[in-house]
Formats: sequence, C-alpha cells, structure tokens
Amino acid sequence: MLERWKLVLLVLGGVVAGGGAQAQSTIAGTGAVTGTVTATKPLTAAQVYLRNAEKGVTFMVYTAGGKYQAINLYPGVYDVHVARRGFSSEPQKITVAPGATLKLDFALKEADPAPKAGINGPSTIVGYPGRATITDKEVEFSTNYETVYPPGPGREVLERTCMGCHGVNFFAVKALDRSAWDALITRMTKRNEGMDTSVPPGKLSPRDRQLLLDYLATNMGPNSKKRALAIATDMPLDEAALGKAMYVEYEMPKVGPNGRPIGQNPYFDHDGNVWTTDRGTPNAIVKLDPRTVKWEHYPLPEAGVTPHGITVDSKGMVWWGETAGFKFGRLDPKTGKMDRYPIDPRGYLKGRGHDPIVDAEDNIWLTVINGNRLAKLDGKTGKISLYEPPTPNSYPYGADKDKQGNIWISQFTQCRMAKFDPKEEVFTEYPALTAYQDDPFCLIRRGSVDKNGMVWYGVFSNGKIGKIEPASGKMVEYKMPVAFAEPYDIWPDKDNNMWIADGAMGGAIVKFDQKTEQFTFYPTVQRGDLPKLEITREGAIWYNPRSALKGAVGVLYPDMTKMTSYEARY
Repeated sequence: MLERWKLVLLVLGGVVAGGGAQAQSTIAGTGAVTGTVTATKPLTAAQVYLRNAEKGVTFMVYTAGGKYQAINLYPGVYDVHVARRGFSSEPQKITVAPGATLKLDFALKEADPAPKAGINGPSTIVGYPGRATITDKEVEFSTNYETVYPPGPGREVLERTCMGCHGVNFFAVKALDRSAWDALITRMTKRNEGMDTSVPPGKLSPRDRQLLLDYLATNMGPNSKKRALAIATDMPLDEAALGKAMYVEYEMPKVGPNGRPIGQNPYFDHDGNVWTTDRGTPNAIVKLDPRTVKWEHYPLPEAGVTPHGITVDSKGMVWWGETAGFKFGRLDPKTGKMDRYPIDPRGYLKGRGHDPIVDAEDNIWLTVINGNRLAKLDGKTGKISLYEPPTPNSYPYGADKDKQGNIWISQFTQCRMAKFDPKEEVFTEYPALTAYQDDPFCLIRRGSVDKNGMVWYGVFSNGKIGKIEPASGKMVEYKMPVAFAEPYDIWPDKDNNMWIADGAMGGAIVKFDQKTEQFTFYPTVQRGDLPKLEITREGAIWYNPRSALKGAVGVLYPDMTKMTSYEARY
C-alpha cells in the first residue's frame, strides 16, 4: 500500500496559503474555514465545496500546496467536501460562527479517474442552454471524438455549419429519425415569419445539406446510442492564482410545484443588488440581495414570454429584452408594476429582442437577433427607432457603448463587430481577423469596450479572443490554450484585464492579462455555459451558470482577501 503522500506547503507572497493568519474574514459577522488536504499521490488545485443548505449558497475555493482557505462565510451549518478527478472524499458537516475560524482537514482516496459526464461536468451537456439535463444512464460518454462523431464528409459539414453555435454535444445526444433531422435543418435555414435564418445564406449549399442530413440520419438515428464527448484532460491550472480565489453561487429559488429557474444575465442596480432574467419555469425577473441572501421574484404577466438581457437605468427602472414576446420590458421595483413596449410598434418586423444597454441619456438600446436591427427606445419621448446594419442576416447579439456614446454590437452569424454612431446614424463594421484569414462564417456572441477604448470580442466557434483599435482598424487575435474553447462573453475589470466566460472545457471564467498576454483559468462551481459577465468596481465577476443543474447567480472573487462587502456595484 502506498504511503500517504502529504502535499508540500506552498507559500504565496510570503504568507502560507490557507494558513490561520491569512484565513481571516474581511466582512464583519462572517466566519472562515481553513484546512489541509492530503492524498496518496500528488494533485493540484482540488476544489473545496462548502454548501449552506438553509440559505442555498455554495462557496468553492481551491487548494494550493495542499492548503485551502474560505473566508467571509455566512454563519450557519455547512456540508463540506473536496472534489478532484481521480480522488474522492467523505463529506463533513460543520457549523460556522460569526468571527470564528474553523480548521477542517481532508484525506482523499483514489477513485476512478474516468470522466462520468460530458464537457460541462456531472449530468449536464454543453449545447443544452436552458434546456433539459441528461443523466449518465441515458448517455454513453467517451473521450474519443471519433467514437462520438464517426468520420465522414457529413461530419465536416456538421462541424463547419452547426457545431460552431451549438457545441460538440448538441447532436450525438439526440436519436431522431430522418424526417425529424430534416425538419430541424429546415428550421435553421428557412425564413420563419419574415425573420432572418440562423444559418446565413451561402453557408450550407444544397449538396452540403444532403451530406449533413445523410450523416445525422445514419449516425444519430432512432436506434443509435446517445453519445457525448467527455474531456479527460484538465484545463491549465495556476495554483498561485487559484489559492487566492473564491466562488460563491446563490441557488435561485424554485417557484411553484414545477418550478425550474434558469438564470441568463446578471446586472447590478444602484443599491448593490443583483438582477437577472429567469428563462426557466415560470419566466420572471429576479432580484438578489447578496448581503442578506434575500430573493424577490417578479413573474412576467404573460405566458410564453422569454426575457433575455437586462439593464437598469439611472432612475432604478429595470429593463429587459424579450426573445419570445418581442418587446422591451420595464419593471418599477418600488411598485412591482411592469410595462411592455413592442419593439416594432408597426408590427412589420419579426425577430427576437436580445441584449439591452442604457446610455448616458437613459435611452435603451436593444439588439434584435433574427431581425437584423438595433432598436432604440428614447428615454424622454418613449419613441422606438430601428436601425439596420449594412450586412444582411448579421444576427445582432451583444451590445456595449464607448466613451463617445457610440453603440457597439456583435454580429453573431457574420463574425464581426459594428459601431453605430447615434448622431450620424451610421454603422461601421469590423469583420473579425479570423473571418479574413480562415473562416468567413465564424461566430461572435458578445464583445465589449475596455478602459482604453479598445473593442474586444470572442470568436465563439474558434476558441479565440480578438481586439480592435477603432481609430486605425488594427486587429489582433489570441488563441485560447485549451481544446474546444468557446468564449461567450469578454469584459474588462478595473485594471483592464479581460475576463472571458467559457463553457466548453467544463465551465470556466478565464482571465486574460493584456500586459503579459497570459490566460488564467478558474473552473466554476457548476459546469455549464456562461452567457454573460458583469464586473463590480472592486473586480468581482458575476455570472449565471445557465445550463447547469441548479439555476443560480454566481460570483468569482479573484482575491477573496480584498472583499469589503457582498454588495455588487459598478
């Protein structure tokens, strides 16, 4: 029997990681836990989970040199366990008291290192954002890509046309007959009620369509075993960075007997609360006060309406866009009153409202996917105006604004960023470097403007991030150093580091340091796609694990010792 191997103590900046001197809470009335994790063989960055079931809150920290620390814990009872591929631990129950620091050690046992679930972790499948989860019993997982997707000309069409948007595990988990696959392809390529197609014209030729249909019907037919790709390799892990970090995830409350919350986008109000749209059952607008872990739930007044992005204006009014319902939505938190405004009052345009932002004059700007428009609701007059980008079928997706008041949108299916000048009412488009070089049909979901006015984007279909200098048009791109990377959103912090939401390698928030051009990976609490990030003035990164098992609002503190409050403010 192997002699128990005790991990070497790691010193971070002269202070022992997880040591008693450092494991002191920085928020009054909270507690801390510190400890040692040992194993029979070396391991790095094990994840320590501390769940307060009463509050529905999970804290997660990482080991560094076999030590861990978790500070600023709400007082109460916690179930604690350690997770790392190839190891297992027995859960322990503790009670955290205000102002106290507990010591809790773990001895890990070796376990089956084979992954038991797909890219997004236990019982969730990438490519099912906001949809049903799939259990291990229903699906055969494999680390061999060829097993999940047998070679053939149809696979090449699938990869080029479909996987870039839906991910690698959207297709093989289905078992449909030929007519069902044919109907799905038609749905993605045919104009529906005047809306733009999801697959741009020219991307799927008649011959390629036939190859794709033959491949799907042959390999994913009704008698086929449902399959999914599991990642056996770890993403790069930097213990020195991870040992300082802490995640907190707040479980969204279930409403009604069939309630299933699905958080989409977070946003902060002027009082330190976090708002999010709930695309689950029932659809709603939700508020979290993270200081008290108090939730407020505002169901939408009409069935079948799906809210997407969310923002808050200077008066504290909460706004959202509707992908189903096709309206601007507004909530007055003081009265609970909701108002909804048709995106196209004339009723001519069809589409889906997506991401709203508010400008300095309290105008609400909203991207319209499938309708190829940028919509504006005038904050003073209530008038709604629609602006069409010069490139057809461009699928306007994410939105941000620069210091000059220009509105920047990402054009998903045309792989470009576009600047809209509200004064001149003129668009300027910037195709991604990838679109120029090797993939004219690459995909960009979201982009943002950093502190220096540089425009950033993530090439979702190619695992790259890019930067545009608007004045010169100069562009540069950086390849993320992992397989199957899917950068969904990219956002600057107070120090102009760029933070990336990625769901493909198992769910991670990734830091890109502009000075060193280095990526740092922070695996998330739950595994799921992360559609949107919002960052506080102190550098805390808020998100929603949309396709994970539990609907939640989460936050990553890159350095927990710098926390001053649970509130979230811009």
